[in-house]
Amino acid sequence: MYGGKSIHPFNTDIYFTFTLEVRFTNLRVALCSAYQQFFYDNIRAFREKGWNYTQIADWLNQNDYKTPRGKMFHGSQAHSIVKKKRIRESRSNQRYPPKLSNFGIRLVDRTLINTPTDQETA
Repeated sequence: MYGGKSIHPFNTDIYFTFTLEVRFTNLRVALCSAYQQFFYDNIRAFREKGWNYTQIADWLNQNDYKTPRGKMFHGSQAHSIVKKKRIRESRSNQRYPPKLSNFGIRLVDRTLINTPTDQETA
């Protein structure tokens, strides 16, 4: 409307519609017990000293540590602990931008809602 009559009467509502998709990574709770954190910290420390995963598993077994499921350690399990921790951290640090889609305009003619029917006027 520029200085004249509106092409839309006042009894028409105009809505701008869209879909907003938002993802939150901080709602995920990464379950990591203190026992698992202990293993991760020790395995990482041994790796920094140059140990391989088999040597680390042997040390854990010699010191009577068991896996979280109560089994003896193998090199692959020590590697798995580190790998899963890294995956969990990368997922929790990942950020997603909001997505807007399905844009549209919806017109609602209120004259049909507010106009008295023929029976009401008679």
